[in-house]
Amino acid sequence: ICGGEVIIRDWPRSTTQPGDRLREIFTSMGGRIEFVEEGLRISGTGKITGVDIDLRNEGELTPSIAALAALADSPSHLRGIGHLRLHETDRLTALANEIGALIAPGGGEVIEESDSLIIKPAIANSATANSAIGNSKHLFHTYEDHRLATAGAILGLAIENVTVENIETTRKTLPDFPGLWSSAVE
Repeated sequence: ICGGEVIIRDWPRSTTQPGDRLREIFTSMGGRIEFVEEGLRISGTGKITGVDIDLRNEGELTPSIAALAALADSPSHLRGIGHLRLHETDRLTALANEIGALIAPGGGEVIEESDSLIIKPAIANSATANSAIGNSKHLFHTYEDHRLATAGAILGLAIENVTVENIETTRKTLPDFPGLWSSAVE
């Protein structure tokens, strides 16, 4: 998102977990992924490319991928995700509302369809768009959903003045997320 690299320790070389598809998705969005002795290294320039991707089997990744798509230099189409309407909240509507409200001042748009989201980033993530977006304070509502809280945190890395409502909801899947996140971004 911001350029640089991070190493995720102990990432398994082989797993059936849906999260493993992140290696493929991050690569298609412009990242570089490689296994190193310490774990999985993810690096990038800060330039994110939009994707057209079916997340039917990896729906839990959708909020984070949608957040990245909002920061991309081209539109994204996240398909096969209608089942996300039946989680802690209607995740499609929540993502469309929250990301849409955040990127609209810069000319961005999120189109919610029955089974997908089309995310058109704010003027290809230009400086003008970032200025328009970052000049206003934005409360990213989580709807008590840990995955939405994570998406809001990702967006807050790149867009100024984003506050994530009730970040503590992330404790459902990662009990110390607030502390770990704070130490990672300092």
